[in-house]
Amino acid sequence: MVRRKYLDRGPSHPCISKYPITVIGGKDRKFNPKWDPTNKAAGYDAFVTTGWSSWNKKFGLRNHVGDINSAHNQAKRDCNALLSQDQHIYVSLKRQCDADKIAYYTRLNGSVDVARVLLKQGLPFRGQDESESSLNKGNFKEFHAYTAQQNPALGKVTAHNAPGNNLMVSSEIQKDIIHCFAAEILRSILDEIGHDVFCLLVDESRDVSCKEQMAVVLRFVDKQGSIQERFVGLVHVKETTSAYLKSSIDALFVKYNLSLKQLRGQGYDGASNMRGEFNGLQSLIMRENGSAYYIHCFAHKLQLVIVAIVKKYKGIGNFFDMISVLLNVMGAPSKRRDMIRDINYELVQKALGCGLLETGTRLNQELSLQRPGDTRWSSHYKTLKSLVDLFPTAMKVLEYVEEGDREDKNRSQAFGLQVYFQSFDFVFYLHLMLTVLTITNSLSLILQRKDQDIVNAVACKWEKTVNPKKPRQRTGITNQHHYEVECFNDILDWLLQELDGRFNEKTSNLLVYTAALSPRDSFNGFNLEHLMSMAKLYPNDFDEGQLRDLRHHLRLYIDDVQADERFSHIETICDLSQKMVETRKHICYPLVYHLLKLALVLPIATATVERCFSAMKTVKTGLRNRMGNKYLSDSLICYVEKAELNKVTNDVVIGRFQDYKRRRIDD
Repeated sequence: MVRRKYLDRGPSHPCISKYPITVIGGKDRKFNPKWDPTNKAAGYDAFVTTGWSSWNKKFGLRNHVGDINSAHNQAKRDCNALLSQDQHIYVSLKRQCDADKIAYYTRLNGSVDVARVLLKQGLPFRGQDESESSLNKGNFKEFHAYTAQQNPALGKVTAHNAPGNNLMVSSEIQKDIIHCFAAEILRSILDEIGHDVFCLLVDESRDVSCKEQMAVVLRFVDKQGSIQERFVGLVHVKETTSAYLKSSIDALFVKYNLSLKQLRGQGYDGASNMRGEFNGLQSLIMRENGSAYYIHCFAHKLQLVIVAIVKKYKGIGNFFDMISVLLNVMGAPSKRRDMIRDINYELVQKALGCGLLETGTRLNQELSLQRPGDTRWSSHYKTLKSLVDLFPTAMKVLEYVEEGDREDKNRSQAFGLQVYFQSFDFVFYLHLMLTVLTITNSLSLILQRKDQDIVNAVACKWEKTVNPKKPRQRTGITNQHHYEVECFNDILDWLLQELDGRFNEKTSNLLVYTAALSPRDSFNGFNLEHLMSMAKLYPNDFDEGQLRDLRHHLRLYIDDVQADERFSHIETICDLSQKMVETRKHICYPLVYHLLKLALVLPIATATVERCFSAMKTVKTGLRNRMGNKYLSDSLICYVEKAELNKVTNDVVIGRFQDYKRRRIDD
């Protein structure tokens, strides 16, 4: 454009050949009164006064051109500069802007890298003193400075080499980057769900700043047929009433563009505001969606059953009370804890010397007595197991307390514990409860797996737990009769009553119906009528016409999979779902596969929600107790969903970061 402006002046400016010879040669005398016709430097004689006729005299041209600083050469250089786009002011400004953009994206990419590492480890970003003179500016700035030292490209555009208002390390920039990571993780999770069915897992707990937080986890079947339980955020709730929790869930669903119509299951703990049949959260949701069946967390049920037995049966209640007294006596003063370590160390050394113990990795570790809790799964089992291992040490500590403690109360408690621990009642209840808790602990650990399905959970050791064989009752009041009938049978009766009372009729029917999907023993448990009854429990998924088609598809499906060698060694319905996707039979039998997904999304345990609360204690600590609700939720999503965090690329985060707010540098 510039070149055309000067060289092509249009119809109002004739070309140079139209001008008279008197105005050619540098400057027009009419517009320049100081024009000197005797000036030979500009070639006046050759082109202006007499014209050029001596074409054979080459020295005339050389005289006209002149030396390197002549007017001719200067005009030639000016013309070339005018024709060169690289020297144009626009090009120069654009080159400077490109350099600024490259530096900007280099700084931003470095900040994203540092944020990724801190989010993955759950580390704090800010420091107490982030001034220039501080020796510890916080994790983010310290890691950023270290990265700049290791990366020369980043070091050239950061710190003192960057504009003061474009360092990309401020607290606002950090929070925006964290939000972009969390938003990308959520987008991936929600895209995986799409318009398919899912289950809602919810629990609430207080954080370190005494704020009530509600953790939300979605359970669904992904595109590969695998069960997934994904954490989608924390919601701060000012009240724990069922109505307030319901409104918070509705707001979250609107934010994520989810619908309650997609819900096919609810999994909570046993709190009344959750499981209430009339005004609980599960009942409020079922009023809007009758297919969102509530199942109490199986692992939590087991724990509550044990707690109920402890409280109802006097012998076992007294047994755990004495263990609680033992923990107070042995674990209160630090001196006695040191004594436990020293005594246990001596016993281990003697056993190693006699060849009773072997040495190796993870063997002969330091032991301690763990205090049981009503809501901590497997805590009673760990307490009894550690008591068996530390029994000789415990007896020696009690002897020391009885003889040398200054307080009469402690001496009397130590004496009473020694008498009780040497009685047959203690030995009987210790081994009885340890046997029961071993079974329930193994089942509880299985139930807490993310990929656990409800059919496998019911089949795995459940019969041993709820249907143990009772010994025959014998006549005559003897010690054997007392321990077999009055103790052992009573405990089993309490166990069965508690388990029966925590499963309602509809939940029990679901368990029976879903068992018909089990692929074990070449689909030996397949039952067409049970599966049709299960489908009728979901009127939103199967209408009358689809129910007729489902019956036909089930007959074809069972003949197909029983004859297919690829399905012969499958044990769980989760494996069955994956195999159907792998063999593309989910396309051949879409109604059967949808029924299978309905069984898979039924909740087993709220273990994932509990793990989120454990992670919350890592992310929000006493030194980070001022974290905002949004900041905490975004950080926790990134920390819990590490696998999804690793899939998010820097380019995606930078793109979302640019779109999130108006920035100084845009494309």
